[in-house]
Amino acid sequence: MTSTTEPSATKTLVLVIDDQLIVAAKLQNDLASFSDIELIATQDAETGFALALSKRPDVILQDLVMMPEFDGVQQILRIRANPDLADTPLVMLSSKADPGIKEKCFQAGANDYLVKFPDKVELVARIRYHARVGRAQRDRDNAMRSLAQSQSELVRRNAEVDAANRKLFAMNKLLGEESQEQRERIAEVAAFGTKLGRAQDLDEVMDQTLRLARAITNADAGSIWMIEKGVIRLKNRQNDTIEATLAKGERLPLADIVLPPDSTSIAGYVATTGQLLRIDDVQKLDASLPYHFRPEFDTQTGYQTQSMLIAPLRDGRDEVLVVLQLINARGRGKSGADRSVFTAADEAALEFFIGMASLAVERARLVRGMIMRIIAAAEMRDPMETGAHVQRVAECSVAMYERWATLHNIDDSERHRRRDELRIAAMLHDVGKIGIPDLILKKPGKLDDAEYKYMQTHSVRGGRLFAHSTTPYDDAAREVITHHHEKWDSTGYPGFFDAAMLEAMPTEFQANPDAKPLRGLEIPLFARIVAVADVYDALTSKRVYKDAWTAEQVTEFLRKESGRAFDPELVDIALELEGYFRSVRARFASENA
Repeated sequence: MTSTTEPSATKTLVLVIDDQLIVAAKLQNDLASFSDIELIATQDAETGFALALSKRPDVILQDLVMMPEFDGVQQILRIRANPDLADTPLVMLSSKADPGIKEKCFQAGANDYLVKFPDKVELVARIRYHARVGRAQRDRDNAMRSLAQSQSELVRRNAEVDAANRKLFAMNKLLGEESQEQRERIAEVAAFGTKLGRAQDLDEVMDQTLRLARAITNADAGSIWMIEKGVIRLKNRQNDTIEATLAKGERLPLADIVLPPDSTSIAGYVATTGQLLRIDDVQKLDASLPYHFRPEFDTQTGYQTQSMLIAPLRDGRDEVLVVLQLINARGRGKSGADRSVFTAADEAALEFFIGMASLAVERARLVRGMIMRIIAAAEMRDPMETGAHVQRVAECSVAMYERWATLHNIDDSERHRRRDELRIAAMLHDVGKIGIPDLILKKPGKLDDAEYKYMQTHSVRGGRLFAHSTTPYDDAAREVITHHHEKWDSTGYPGFFDAAMLEAMPTEFQANPDAKPLRGLEIPLFARIVAVADVYDALTSKRVYKDAWTAEQVTEFLRKESGRAFDPELVDIALELEGYFRSVRARFASENA
């Protein structure tokens, strides 16, 4: 007989516990033609429990009525009470179809109930399904454990930041012989370092690092570069002079600039040597120096770069992580109002600051690493859920919030705090797809009604991961994940679910329960923002079943759905930012994040 194997299936280990030898023989015969399924069997409950612990099967098939040593329900309770087996899919095999027995089994923790002997096609389908669900559950649990470990590491890193701040304050006390201006400078750096220590997302930390470093030195512009994957990549740039010329709602576009990992460029020299540079005029660099100024940006924009202050940020192993490049000093205080170069005092202040900034960046890299591992797990289930997709959605979402916050006069401290929360939440928006079976998630054709309802449960499944909130980041993630498929006119899903309702949901369910529809401003702001950003990215992405839409097609669609699917104000903001959104797509497409 030809072996029948599910496409791309993982070998599935099935443990049969039944006191009748004929049952195991029958199942062995029925499953023999399915090469992706391996079966082991025993006739007594004790041995079955020991095998379950030692072999860790993907699915347990068990006699669910009576066995010599244990009542079947007692055996289920025993298995569920063991933390190593609590989530192992358990399918009951019984010669009885009694509803009362079924109810007892399900209440005890069984996942399924089959009357002996089921059709072998149905049996294999059930085994494969429960094996997938079990693996998805384990993937989720492993991801949550990794997050918990990361949280412990973050606590340690925060303690290091606090220690660095205390050191700076102590140094400030020792500088009594210095000028009042210098003492004020050190206090300012310490205060900025404390602000930076509050951010968790890597992009937000780098944005604030650059912004605060510019404030400390009063630099007109700057850029921040990260060493990754064997290159030096531009991660953020800011320029007050150029940004002042932009139209309302316009943003400096993202740019994907990559430097070789050598000392020929200024940023590359600092990255490879770890040496801080202070340059009065990059246009007059000595030709004998190993590095030179790259004028491409100035040529493209008409901007004139003169002075620079460039510093490395290091990790705990003293390796350079990031290069911070400050451009064009603008003078500082009464003593330097007219100067156009960075001073030794600027250099000293920046060196104090980058010690704290390095800790903040390293901590944020840990957070980003954990998030990207979760995204990678989702990508294994859903090829559309890629790192590039979630970073584009996050970047566009933050840009939309920034514009919304400006229109609603949100103060800077709240704006930066909420941007940080939104970016992380937006990256996790579809994490609930980890719990959707491959038969549905990867189905090539159109889903039927039951499959579509099951697919819709990903929002509630994902929200459940953050039902028990310990930080504002949990709250933001829960709101975005649960509600990013709501619609402005109340026809979206899943409707009203608070944290307590999500936490009370069962582990397995086929469709979202009925809930009060959410309409308009009842939908959380972050969920409304991510809904627009997610759809925009989907429309402008090429798929096997469609080409990427043109800007005109996207504009027409968003206008049509304004006030129906989407918040009208956010549609206007998205269309206002359409040029920036294009730069986001170009940046993350080429980075292949």
